[in-house]
Amino acid sequence: MADHPALLVVDDEEVVCEACRRIFSRQGFEVDVNTQACTGLRWAIERDYTIILLDIKMPNMDGIQFLEQLRQKRPEVPVLIITGYPSIPNAAAAMRLGACDYVTKPFTSEEITQAVRRVLSTRAPEGEEGQESGEPNGAAAVATGTETLFWDESWFQIEVDGSATLGALLPGIGEAEVSRVCLPRIGEVVYQGLPLAAVTIADRPLQTIPAPVSGVIVAANDQLLKDPQALVRDPFGEGWIARLCTTQYEDEAHHCRRRRIVLVNADPDASYEQAERLSALGCQVVRATDRGDLVAALEEREHAAVFLDATSLGEDGPPLVALVKGRAPATRVVVVAPSGGAWETAYRQQKIFYYAVAPFADDELIDILAAAFRRHEPPPAAQPPVPSEPISSISLTNRNGHKVHLLAAPGLLWRSEGLGWQITKKALEHLFPVVVTPGVATLTTANILKTAAAYDRLMVLVTRDTGRLPGSLARDTKPEFDVKPGEAAGKITTLTVQPDAAGGFASLDDRTTEALAEHIVREMALY
Repeated sequence: MADHPALLVVDDEEVVCEACRRIFSRQGFEVDVNTQACTGLRWAIERDYTIILLDIKMPNMDGIQFLEQLRQKRPEVPVLIITGYPSIPNAAAAMRLGACDYVTKPFTSEEITQAVRRVLSTRAPEGEEGQESGEPNGAAAVATGTETLFWDESWFQIEVDGSATLGALLPGIGEAEVSRVCLPRIGEVVYQGLPLAAVTIADRPLQTIPAPVSGVIVAANDQLLKDPQALVRDPFGEGWIARLCTTQYEDEAHHCRRRRIVLVNADPDASYEQAERLSALGCQVVRATDRGDLVAALEEREHAAVFLDATSLGEDGPPLVALVKGRAPATRVVVVAPSGGAWETAYRQQKIFYYAVAPFADDELIDILAAAFRRHEPPPAAQPPVPSEPISSISLTNRNGHKVHLLAAPGLLWRSEGLGWQITKKALEHLFPVVVTPGVATLTTANILKTAAAYDRLMVLVTRDTGRLPGSLARDTKPEFDVKPGEAAGKITTLTVQPDAAGGFASLDDRTTEALAEHIVREMALY
């Protein structure tokens, strides 16, 4: 792909043009949009575009006529069709004229990005596949000085070209070794909080790594397949996991956290070394040597953690903890001290978050950071099971006034537990009117078409083995269930989830289940 790939959107709906501009500008494209087919055709002929996104139904000139004239002058430029109601004649005519694929309105950022990347990847010149996919050159994939955002143990950094490099700081490993890494495939869509990758550590069960941000995978670090321990040894260099085009950055960034730390150490040399170690683990560090520096740092911005070096501070350390507690009670205080330190009792009486013995000398530091910045607290003690009943569907009316219906395959949703309970809970938190229908749905073509006719949008939730990690989500608006292309098919979206070994969701952890519910409710709220 060129350094500055150019993309043209021709659609008579201004909202579609602006959505595409927003999505692809962030991904490094130079984006032109035009709501007039005739003007758009002139631009398409006169200018060099990497790809054209073309609406099939427009006044004055439809997409088929546009393609016929474009192919006379520019037969080589790839064209992706945008259509509200796909039909077999239109699809056949578009493909005959060299259209590469089509996307159905309304589409999500992930769907349109995935389609564009799929088209461009098939047209990459020989020997440039790595460039096309956005594959980094060299082992160190992360840009020095780039801000790091964390979603629990997962992190991402936005690169100069707008892509995001993803990785993880895995706590709880100790001296055990990572023996195997499962990576995402190029072209896959991953969603924030749902599986990105997974690791096998010693003889433990497979450990899933969540995606810190949603997007389309454009590169994966295949070196981890040969050297999985790099994920631990050099997480921000050789151990990066994947690179993607972000699709929901503006909406999702506020769910992530910067690991901001005030490091209080009266010894400048030791302070510098400790700050370097924390910065190498993605932390933003402000150094303080005394009470005045600490006060200034706490006033400048909110910090979630303060690290105090007990050796350098001596008897001044415990009062500084009291200062932090008084000025920023939510801040977690970590005391770094030698074994048997003279002031240990005084520190513990302050109810500090953690008393660490030489964490900079071993791998304990990663565990401390994970605990100090954890987004998701461990679930409360298990409650006695509540009798539950199966759910066939969940309906809501979103803020656009549209009635959206979620129809689930048998055995997937339950009223008072698991994914069904989480979807209902999150929909109510968004203040959507919700109707839960008990029972078991029948996913026949006739029932799906009948249900689609009664709502503005129908989403069908199913499980299918796609070879991905359990809990992974895929969205498809192209007709399934023997539904023929047409107006009814244009109202149906299939949400496919990779099931657990038992064919359902029962063994998914609470964090994955909550993230899955969040994305399903978001899908229902879009229309």
